[in-house]
Amino acid sequence: MPILKILVMTVGLTLGSLLVAVLLSYLTWWLATRVHHPRWGAAFLLVIVGGAWWAALGHSEFVKMVTVFALVGAGLLCLVGREERGGGSLRDTEPGRSALSKGKH
Repeated sequence: MPILKILVMTVGLTLGSLLVAVLLSYLTWWLATRVHHPRWGAAFLLVIVGGAWWAALGHSEFVKMVTVFALVGAGLLCLVGREERGGGSLRDTEPGRSALSKGKH
């Protein structure tokens, strides 16, 4: 019975912290696009997670796991923000043109 309790707590902790990290990522992306600066999404997410960590919530296993997942989310938001603004190296084609037909007109 104790093994089942540990398993349920572990799965709940992992899925719950993943859900919170995804929701935080969505919230920061929404906030960044509302202020017309999608590149700020990753910074907003890092500020929120860093603030929770600094507020002595870092002793919680839940906050530690949310932090790990949120760091992955911040990296993804950084890439998406660069792509959204069109200033990054990820966009190598003009709008309306395919990357495969780059040499053909």
